[in-house]
Amino acid sequence: MGPAIFAPGEGVDVRPHPHIGLATVTYLFEGEFMHRDSLGSAQLIRPGDVNWMVAGRGIAHSERTPPELRRAPAGAPIHGIQTWIALPQAHEETSPSFSHHPARTCPRSRDAARGCD
Repeated sequence: MGPAIFAPGEGVDVRPHPHIGLATVTYLFEGEFMHRDSLGSAQLIRPGDVNWMVAGRGIAHSERTPPELRRAPAGAPIHGIQTWIALPQAHEETSPSFSHHPARTCPRSRDAARGCD
């Protein structure tokens, strides 16, 4: 997704929708959005965080730009990836789940050639 900058007052508005038989991994480089789902999860995802949602036999979720970012005079940036992973047939009916991994808990590697994290 992106890179893009939404106009002031605008943002991501993915309304609640269902998934089955897959998992999603979401990672942002820039911007933020709020994940909510039918399990009761309500999680703000920020750059560097990893969200792992297993739909299994079924989950509904939404993703939206938080109100405070929509009010920013410069607009709300968004840049990230969301991958959809088909669950193996033996796991398609597994219980749905959601895991959030803040950036500070994710492993980092150092690129020796560039000298940066």
